[in-house]
Amino acid sequence: MRNRTRSSVAVAAVTIAAGAGLAGLAGPAHAAQSTVPVACNNGEQLTVRVNTNHSSEHGGWGVGQVVAGGTGHLVPTEISGSLVDNAINQTLFTFDQAKGGGNANHNQPTVTCTTSDDTGTLGDFLNPGDTLPPGTSLTDSVTFTLTVIAVRHS
Repeated sequence: MRNRTRSSVAVAAVTIAAGAGLAGLAGPAHAAQSTVPVACNNGEQLTVRVNTNHSSEHGGWGVGQVVAGGTGHLVPTEISGSLVDNAINQTLFTFDQAKGGGNANHNQPTVTCTTSDDTGTLGDFLNPGDTLPPGTSLTDSVTFTLTVIAVRHS
């Protein structure tokens, strides 16, 4: 997947971030960051700033800073997502990863936040030379959805 997916997956830093403490918020000033709008199951509409660089191919478990719609930060405990081809109404891939084997922050209340604002063509999400899934076209409209379960700290 290309940089566009990486930007979307930046929200993954809200859920799969290695530093679950405040140290996860502090990073070098040169760290690439982006903001992502999320809708949470408690009715909040937040904008979260996350690092777009990752410590590993799985993104690490970074903390997201709330920059609009509230204050504080989100400490991720689980992340899942999918890429849906809207032209053929087919899910092309899904993933689900839980921090600490599902045991991280298990005694703390969580909030579930989702973003599905990342739409484009299938070609936007593929690397050159990638094989197209059966029945799809590079020009198919697709939507990347990311769901994060996180502990909210105000």
